[in-house]
Amino acid sequence: MSYMIKTLAALIAVLSLPVSAMEKPEGLVYCKGKTVVEYQLVNPEKDGTASDVDLTVNGKTARFMTAYSWFGSNRVPPKGFKFAILGEKQFDPLLVFDGYLIDAKKVKYRKCN
Repeated sequence: MSYMIKTLAALIAVLSLPVSAMEKPEGLVYCKGKTVVEYQLVNPEKDGTASDVDLTVNGKTARFMTAYSWFGSNRVPPKGFKFAILGEKQFDPLLVFDGYLIDAKKVKYRKCN
């Protein structure tokens, strides 16, 4: 009887553990090889712009600033350019275009959601 109570207690303990599941993407998701990049605008304005963005790379999220001009230059931005995410390292900047992203190493990430 004691064995049965201990087994039942162990089963209840295991069943009460939190279940980890893959979080559903909330923003736009882009992929290149094994790298998955997602961004979500933070408190976007009515015109669809935001001063900050949450950038998630392979499950790790950080908040960064955005820039909507083509780096303050007088040149016309490339076709399809929307804004830049001023991230870190390989993702400084991360250029957001219609349907794809380009990082600082000129790696192109395609929409995958």
